[in-house]
Amino acid sequence: MGRLTIATITGFFLGGCARNEKSSGIPAPVQPEKSAFEDALEENRKLPRELVFQLLDQKVDQYMQLSHHCAQSSFMALKEQFGLESGEVVRALTPLTGIAERGETCGAVTGPLMVMGLIFGRGEQNLSDWDTYRSSLVPAGEFCDRFVQEFGSTMCLEIQKGQFGRCYHLTDPEELREFQEADATGHCSEVVKKAVHFAASVILEEA
Repeated sequence: MGRLTIATITGFFLGGCARNEKSSGIPAPVQPEKSAFEDALEENRKLPRELVFQLLDQKVDQYMQLSHHCAQSSFMALKEQFGLESGEVVRALTPLTGIAERGETCGAVTGPLMVMGLIFGRGEQNLSDWDTYRSSLVPAGEFCDRFVQEFGSTMCLEIQKGQFGRCYHLTDPEELREFQEADATGHCSEVVKKAVHFAASVILEEA
């Protein structure tokens, strides 16, 4: 093998660099990966709205039969339909059926509002973001307006009057028993289904 000279070595490396420049070119910009929510939102927008509602209804039926809980069922149906991470939200919703069954804000309102918070809201890293907070109230308010237009109120006791013809004081064991015997899960499932329809429509329109 012949003796390597400085010129030979220099030519080898320079030639290698030149070949690499020609072959690699300018690196293509890295595209950020879509989140699970963005993918699900895109897929849901491709579907007829009535099909989205049917899929949500199936989820509501499943979770209402399992949990008998309007807040957790409405949240779970929307969470799954839109590919959201829930963390400990489902657990946190446990006492929020009519706000601890006191006849206050309906769980079919609370659950969807939690979903909207996950989509439109601010988190621990941007708690001072006033603009995000204010803008999140727009879709939340639209959802509440649609709910009130349908049921006349967001309050559990008032919604019960429309669904059952009377209201039940669920902290009273006897009235709770009567409520359950009046097909509470069936009647409340209908409220939850309409609520998640309203919420899904707002998400598809505003997100």
